[in-house]
Amino acid sequence: MMPDIMPMLPSGPLFNFLIIFSLSFLLRVNQRMTSMQNENLKTEISYLKAQINPHFLFNTLNSVYALALEKSDSAPEAILKLSSMMRYVVTESSRETVSLEKEMDYIKNYINLQQLRMDGENSFSFIVTGSPIGKSISPLILIPFIENAFKYGLNPERESYIAINIDITAHELTLMVKNDKVNLQLSSEEKSEQGLENTVKRLDYLYPDKHKLLIFDEEHTFTVNLSITLL
Repeated sequence: MMPDIMPMLPSGPLFNFLIIFSLSFLLRVNQRMTSMQNENLKTEISYLKAQINPHFLFNTLNSVYALALEKSDSAPEAILKLSSMMRYVVTESSRETVSLEKEMDYIKNYINLQQLRMDGENSFSFIVTGSPIGKSISPLILIPFIENAFKYGLNPERESYIAINIDITAHELTLMVKNDKVNLQLSSEEKSEQGLENTVKRLDYLYPDKHKLLIFDEEHTFTVNLSITLL
């Protein structure tokens, strides 16, 4: 896992632009949260607050900055993916439902950016079967389980395994996420427990009797099996 960049922020026009862009995004999210007064949205607000958290944001910025220094052709694409994710959270997350295509694009962008942190010690698979076209889902309902896998399943000092499978049928989506538990030395700010608890509550609130969630928290592995009746 990449080190925290906060103690040694690099400088330069590109990085300054990214920092200003990111802080502007976080400010907009904060303004949205303070404007939400509906009691029924408390869980959504808590989850939104946890989305694109500073640790993910700064790790990604550090990766993008490294690509820029290397004059990598991947740097512009990485910036576009991060920008698209931020735009999606701000513009789509308050909706009751979004197209499954957009949600899948968000997930793919998130995974692609996380892959910037991977090396040869990481065994990773991401498989999607079925078509999202014409289907809808509540926004940001799947990403906490995927985010949890990267938080606990990446460690530069140990081999690790992460598998993410999404199967889409005419009326159901099934998500399976499995990861080795190799990164247990997280700060309280980085841990995912609260985010997962909020997501369980969101599922109960948004998909009553329309989902099934099984979580297997074992000594060395963490597995999530979720099925949702599509809207």
